[in-house]
Amino acid sequence: MPSPILMIWALLSVLVAGTCTFSFLQPFWFIHLDYTHSFGLISYCFGNTRFAYSRETCLAYGGNFNLGSIPSGAWQASCVLYGGGCGLLCLGAFIAICVAIIPADYRKKPTRLAGYTQTVAVLIMIAGLLIYPLGLGSKSFREYCGNMSSAYYSGQCLIGWSYMLGIMGTALAIFCPFLSQFTDMKASEIFA
Repeated sequence: MPSPILMIWALLSVLVAGTCTFSFLQPFWFIHLDYTHSFGLISYCFGNTRFAYSRETCLAYGGNFNLGSIPSGAWQASCVLYGGGCGLLCLGAFIAICVAIIPADYRKKPTRLAGYTQTVAVLIMIAGLLIYPLGLGSKSFREYCGNMSSAYYSGQCLIGWSYMLGIMGTALAIFCPFLSQFTDMKASEIFA
């Protein structure tokens, strides 16, 4: 039977991989004060007033996703770093699930590999989260959020729920590499 720490590690790995990937795909990293415009890593939303009721339209930057259409170099770098980290977290979660179902004699190397993968993922995701606000001074962001916008100052926009979810998911992902080091502990060793 797998140890409780192994099961917690596998569950946490899946949860943070899903949370961070969901956050990566959402266009609500920064939101305008009137809630008509929002910006994410790969897409943005704007209020469409052609209809009798206000309807929000969301699109990828440039129509179809293309890294070169993202309006800021900092956002492009952040997209690569955070998205790459999400991919590595998903790989780590897959390995964690596999470790949970293989015999105990074969768990050490895949567990170590998953722990290293998760460590690298967390580090590059932190870098992506820190680089993203550097793009707040871009021309397209200033167009919507005011000319006062600059790096780390969003002007008339607020930090959105997707950015906060990404921060929280990354913060929780920090625990995954640590838990991976203790997956071979038995329940009797933990509760003794």
